[in-house]
Amino acid sequence: MKLLLWSWEFDLHSISPQTEEKLVEYINTQQLPAFKDAKFQLNEYNPGQDLARLVHNHHVAWPYRLLIGFPVTLLSDVLLPGRLFPWGDYYNPYNNTVHLFSDHPAIALHEAGHTHDFSARRWKGTYALCRIIPGVDLYQEYKATKEAIHYLRVTDDHETELNAYKILYPAYGTYVGAYFFPPIGTVAGALLGHATGRSEAALRSTYFKEQDQKMQEAITTPAVITPAPPTAHSQEPVPASP
Repeated sequence: MKLLLWSWEFDLHSISPQTEEKLVEYINTQQLPAFKDAKFQLNEYNPGQDLARLVHNHHVAWPYRLLIGFPVTLLSDVLLPGRLFPWGDYYNPYNNTVHLFSDHPAIALHEAGHTHDFSARRWKGTYALCRIIPGVDLYQEYKATKEAIHYLRVTDDHETELNAYKILYPAYGTYVGAYFFPPIGTVAGALLGHATGRSEAALRSTYFKEQDQKMQEAITTPAVITPAPPTAHSQEPVPASP
């Protein structure tokens, strides 16, 4: 997957302070109750905590947690955890926990974007279950990527935004391509995502340079002050003193 996404930081199993700081900055902007209750595990394996959070996650109705959440959590968080297997980063909506293993700020924000998306839903368990419907995963991945890039734009983090296009677009392409003759379709989707992401990054980079140039010109160009024309009052003769 590292080769497919062309990113050494993917699934690195070592999170840098810079990536953690970017994630914390985003977390501190969120006010949704379910988001504030979410747990972000950075390169951790804590099966006891994962199961406990499944029990106490009252944002998802208990039938969903018992019938679907328990086997999902048991398989992905306990028996075959991403800490030991190369599954990559993911969000488990049933215990409201994000598992991060990649040292890439955009990936961290993408997974946090999933948390934001689910936190805004009224029927979170139903929304999670709907992922089994073909195409719903594409919508959910789109929402998470859109949230990540939107945050980077409003915070003017140009460098991370440009890198986000180069990793999140090909990652999304793998989901799309998986619907068409995998693994060939998966590879083709990733390649198309690389092309689209790098094209978008190039356009945004050009835009940033143009904006910087305009700002520099505005700073260096002296302002021209035009004197105000004389008013009728200023043209009246001043009476002589007696």
